[in-house]
Parts: sequence; structure tokens; C-alpha cells
Amino acid sequence: MKQGLSSFYGFVKKHILSIGILIIVFAIVLVLNLKTLYTADDYVYRFVYHNAGVRPHMERITTWTIPFSMWNHYLNWNGRFVAHSIVQFFMQFNSKMVFDICNSLIYVLLIVFIDRFATKLSHQKHNAFVLPLIFFFTWFYIPFFGQSVLWVSGSGNYLWMSIIYLGYILYNLRNPKLSFLTAIFAAILGFLAGASNENSGPAAVLIVLLFMVKRLITDHKVSWNSIIGVIFSGIGFVTMMMSPGTQKRGAVHRTLQTILTNTKGIFKLTEQKMVPLYVLLVVLLIVAIILKRINWNTFWAVAFFTVGHFAAIYAMALSPEYPERTFFGGIMFLGIALFILVYAIFGGMRVLPLIASVAAAACFAVSFMPAYHDISISYYQVEQQYKGIEAARKKNPKNANVAILTPQKSKYNAYNGTVGIAEDPNSWMNLWESKFFGVNQISGYFQK
Repeated sequence: MKQGLSSFYGFVKKHILSIGILIIVFAIVLVLNLKTLYTADDYVYRFVYHNAGVRPHMERITTWTIPFSMWNHYLNWNGRFVAHSIVQFFMQFNSKMVFDICNSLIYVLLIVFIDRFATKLSHQKHNAFVLPLIFFFTWFYIPFFGQSVLWVSGSGNYLWMSIIYLGYILYNLRNPKLSFLTAIFAAILGFLAGASNENSGPAAVLIVLLFMVKRLITDHKVSWNSIIGVIFSGIGFVTMMMSPGTQKRGAVHRTLQTILTNTKGIFKLTEQKMVPLYVLLVVLLIVAIILKRINWNTFWAVAFFTVGHFAAIYAMALSPEYPERTFFGGIMFLGIALFILVYAIFGGMRVLPLIASVAAAACFAVSFMPAYHDISISYYQVEQQYKGIEAARKKNPKNANVAILTPQKSKYNAYNGTVGIAEDPNSWMNLWESKFFGVNQISGYFQK
């Protein structure tokens, strides 16, 4: 017991700066989570799922009814049962606080994962001054931050799924010896990664396959854990994609012209958003080669994650639509490639990463203040809606008339681009919020 405590205190003392930085990140994200209430699909997932419509009698979701709910969801809506099981787990609680804390921890874990990939594949020791740079990268480049991180349903689909497929890659990079337990774990993790989502999960499997081929060519070795994981990831992906709900919703005629049009649209979007990152990646790679800071193993690691980035993004050309938040995984893969090079070049330094972190912190402050202001306005307005609805519950008939949210300006605001209360009490969201709060109807009006 004493030896365990001594080891723990030693670890904390050694990494006190890194722990402090991660605590600050946790606090920032927790504040934003606390300032974001439910929106759109969250109200739907409060109940055992049957279909997209409201039923007269609906059972509130519990941990034990999630499998039945997800089976209905699989048949009638889509096959993302892994993501929506997480969403429904948190929607069973009366308070959003449970989700807010767990979600903030998962965000911190994402940063730790990126750092772990970068140190492992650059063969450098952990540098606490790189952690802020990873956070600022995620802050500025996670697409529609509010939808993919702060929105309960969006976070379950993107932030939480990234931990699964990144964990899957990391597990395969560790290359543990084959045993019954490692094989079972590889199968489960592979299945979950394959079923995580339609583009980033398969791209993660592609990255693992590339590392497997490299290992076979250079070391003449085969990882049976990786093979098992890849097989089960394929099973997970097929299971997700063969969902009757997915088949019905995705029943579009994919012509070559449609795919080419989508590809052009994605190219234009990446050109607008990601060219600076591509330029930075090329510059860092050239500098690392000139300074002889990388070997072939590191070079191929950067190449494989870059391939994964493009695969995750351009796979959306096969989809009827490609909202920016679906690029979440692709951005994370690109970030890992970038920070492998950052560690390779600057990992042993302290001053330059510190200066870069201070400069990035100033940019973050400039970005954070208007984002926080916009989120706070929406938080206040939704809180007023809740108060108006709660007041209606005490009257007869239980009819609420609440102010419609004013337009949101920030991509960090979860209400920007998600469905809210409309004027018509028979609108989809009005009906679901009525069921959620236990009132007869909710109608909206525009504030002057």
C-alpha cells in the first residue's frame, strides 16, 4: 500500500506541470459544458426509441432499456448503436451535470491520446509545453466545436467515438503478445471501432492495416491481435452499415457525377479550412528531414496518419451529405501527424514550445471571449424557455408560449445549426420538448 502511494506521489511530482495544464483544460471545457443545455436530438433520446415521431405513451430511458431502444433505433433510424448508447446512457439522468463532467474528462483524454501518439511515434519523451499546443489545435480546428463537443448527441457521435477508434489504433501500436485475453480485447475494441461511425472508424482500420503491412515488410512479423481486431472491425462496420434504418435513409442513387460533385465540394471545403495545416505539415516534414530529426519509422507514421486523414474526409463523397462535423476524425488524424513532427523537432526543447504556447494562448483568449459570450446568451435564453415551460406545467391547460432563440454567431455554440423550438406547436422539436417536460404543447414567438 505504502509502495503504491509512493509511486503515485512520484508520478504526480514528476508530471505536476502536465497535470496542471490538463486540469486547466478540463476546467475550460467544463465551463462550456455547464453553459450548454440540451438541444435537438437530446430530447428524443430521453425516451426508449421507437421512431422519429412522438408516441402518446413513451417510457423514459434507463440503462437496462438501452439495448431494446437501440434495436428499434437500428431498425428505424441508423446503425450508430455504439454512439447513441452512450447518448442514451447520459440522457437517463435528471441533471446534465453527470455528462458535463464525463464529457470534459473525455476531451482531456483526447488530448492525452494525441500526445501519446506523438511521443511514441517520434521516439521522444513527453514535453509538458506541447500539451497547450495540442489543446489549441483542437480548439481552433475541431469542426463546429459546439455541435461535436458540447452537444450531448453530437459529442456522443464524434468526441466519444474518437476515443474508441484512436484507442483501437493505440492498442495495435502497442502490439501485445497474443493470449486469450488480448484476443478478446482486440475483438471487442475492433468491433466498436468499426461500428463507431461511417468514415473515421474505417479510416482508423486503414491506418492499422498500413502499420501491419509495414511490420510485415520490415520485420517479417504478423500481429495476430491486429488481424483479429481488423476482422472484427469489419464485422462492426458491416453491422452498422446494414442497419435497415441506415439503408432506408441512405437510399440514394450514387452516380459517378454525384460522387465527383461531392468530392469537389469536399475539396473546396478543405481548401478553405485546412490549407494552413497542410502547409505546416509539409514545412515541418522538410525541416525534420533536413535536421535529421526523423527516421524511416517516424516518416511512415506521419504518412499513414496523413493517409487516414484524407481517407476519413473524402469517404464522405459517398454520402448524400457531408456536414463539417463529420470531418472530426480526419482532423484528429492530421493533428497526430503534425504533432509527431512537432515532437521530433522540438520535443527536447523548452523555450520554443513555451513561446509558441504563450502566443497560441493569446489567440485562444481572443477567440474564447466572443464564443463564451454567444454561448452565454443562448444559455440564458434556453433557461428562460425552461422556466416558461415549468410555469406552464402548473396551469391547466398546460400550454407554454416561449421566446424562440435569437440567431447564434459562434461555431462553439451547440445551438448553432441544431433544431430548436419553432412557432408551430406541431413542429418536430416542439412536440419532443412537450413530451420531455410533460406539458400539452409548446409554441414559440420571436422576440422583438
